[in-house]
Amino acid sequence: MTKTLAAWAATTTGLILAAVLLSGCANGSAGGSPTATDGVVEQIPAEDRRDVEQITGTLLDGDEFDSGDLAGAVVVYNVWGSWCAPCRTEAATLKRVSEETAELGVRFVGINVRDNDAAARAFEDTYGISYPSINTATSSDALLAFGPSLPPSAVPSTMIVDTEGRLAARIIGPADYTTLTTLVTETAAESGVDQ
Repeated sequence: MTKTLAAWAATTTGLILAAVLLSGCANGSAGGSPTATDGVVEQIPAEDRRDVEQITGTLLDGDEFDSGDLAGAVVVYNVWGSWCAPCRTEAATLKRVSEETAELGVRFVGINVRDNDAAARAFEDTYGISYPSINTATSSDALLAFGPSLPPSAVPSTMIVDTEGRLAARIIGPADYTTLTTLVTETAAESGVDQ
């Protein structure tokens, strides 16, 4: 009986843990695509960081993007889609933080997913987003650059890459102003940029 109870407890604990890990995604979009609704925030100690692969793609304006051009800068990548309700919620925050941290040398890049370019450009116009976004046609490879740190279908997600090209922090789910500002400015401060 005790052995059965222990096995049941272990199984239940495993199921609860799995449910907590998966709770960040919910069916919240018009097309039935999952979106992140409960945030996961992780700041990675410098000694535990891993390199992010080179990211290339075509931007919504037709220009080509290569993350190598941003070497030495803190780069914030935001995974989004115009169909995503939490993406609309966080848009003003991303715009504000991108503008406030530009003087620190921080660069923002969007990664548009499961969208069409016209809808994505309309979204950017509506929310006044001025930083570039990789288009849906080339976003798959960009997402792979983060490896297992970026769960598939985790939209929105925000990944902060340090000046050495390593993943410094991530937000799975919508970013709020205080959390995003803190993560970005702390990552920028590591490189000795005056605030």
